[in-house]
Amino acid sequence: MPKPARRVIGKPAALTFNNLHGKGIILSNNNRQATRTSGFGDAIVFSSRTIRTYEKVFLKHRQKQVDWIGSLRVGFCMHEPQTQFTQDTLPSLAFKHLTDKAGYWLRACSDELLRTSPIIYVYYSFDGQIYVGGYGQTTPAQAVLTINEHSGPYYLFCEVYGKTDQIEIVDESTLPDQSLVNEGVSLSIHGNVMDSVNAKLANNTNLSHLQYFNYLFPSNPPHTATFLSTTKHNVVFDTKHRIAYVNNLRMKSSYTFLDSSMKVGDVLICKVMDCDANISSILLFGLTTQNPSTLQNQSLPEETNTLVDLYSSSRWFIDHDIEANISLYDELAFWFESDGHIYLSIDNRPPITLKVPIIPSNMLNMTFYPFFDLYGQITSLYLYNFSTLSKLNFGRQSTARTLCVICCENLADTQLLPCQCILCSQCASVIKRPSLLSDCPFDRKHITQIQPLL
Repeated sequence: MPKPARRVIGKPAALTFNNLHGKGIILSNNNRQATRTSGFGDAIVFSSRTIRTYEKVFLKHRQKQVDWIGSLRVGFCMHEPQTQFTQDTLPSLAFKHLTDKAGYWLRACSDELLRTSPIIYVYYSFDGQIYVGGYGQTTPAQAVLTINEHSGPYYLFCEVYGKTDQIEIVDESTLPDQSLVNEGVSLSIHGNVMDSVNAKLANNTNLSHLQYFNYLFPSNPPHTATFLSTTKHNVVFDTKHRIAYVNNLRMKSSYTFLDSSMKVGDVLICKVMDCDANISSILLFGLTTQNPSTLQNQSLPEETNTLVDLYSSSRWFIDHDIEANISLYDELAFWFESDGHIYLSIDNRPPITLKVPIIPSNMLNMTFYPFFDLYGQITSLYLYNFSTLSKLNFGRQSTARTLCVICCENLADTQLLPCQCILCSQCASVIKRPSLLSDCPFDRKHITQIQPLL
């Protein structure tokens, strides 16, 4: 079975509004502008294609000077609009009529945001959070709603409501100052993976430390497991061969093999250090009896089934795309048991069973080498060590720091006072500035100071 061809090359197709829309909407400017003609109902619009994770949709909006209450509503839906409705069957209003149905998520924009930002942007993150922000504003985008279905990508879903009578999709390349997007908080999509990871590690040494599986090792465990040195698999390594980085994001295959074998009861521990947000597939993990030293400096094919055919004298057991929600800085534990099943625990949670088991016959007489293909969202892995299955304790209470829910890039290591909400130091410094009377983005309480977590 070949792995999904999901590596994104270049930009997605141009974004416009869907031809399926409310009766009160007129589309113009090559279907990029949606105008409500009268009243306040029949103004639902959708995007012409699905929106990828972290892909920002920029919307220029117009508000009328009227006494109406309410304004533009933005969100996402999981259904292809034209398969669900006709213009006659599309509900007049989105709230209740659509949002009470499975697969539709919508939230009204704040009056303050629309008043101060003629262009807003909306996107969703790995963990299903929908964010809305004002273009050019230094205030971080706010998480306004949670998608409870993690099977995207999703269609943009808006209602041109209340004071807002027109919205227009704006191409990001036409915006005047790209540096203001993301409020100065970088979300790496395409670029140099090695430089991105190394910069993050230089700014925060805690990122290299295990949090969920640290109980498996002493304070300074020896790194007995390393990645095998190679030059032809679209992967580069740090000097100690502990961190693997995708070299060219435009190529699908990024194979990386370990130079150590593993046996029943061994647990391989690694950590996600970088993600390519535009990819919907996750990661390939496999075990092979092929000694990876024989593959050094070989030009390997992009498709895994072709690789298996080339070395068919060996045994290969591969999960081509792990069906799990894996995010930045997640810690992964892989192992297999005597019944042949291969398991994965994410952040010390109860394990999931991977799709392809090892055939148990003669398993104890075989030598298995683990390998990855970083062709999906995961573009960098930090390799730690082997532990043993007997040491795993899934009931152990975690003290790990979570990812900052605002930027989804840094660990939440800073506390706002007096409300005690947690986020990363970078986002905290943006929110709490001496020149501002700052309020907490989570509970709207006034912030008096920020302090690092111990």
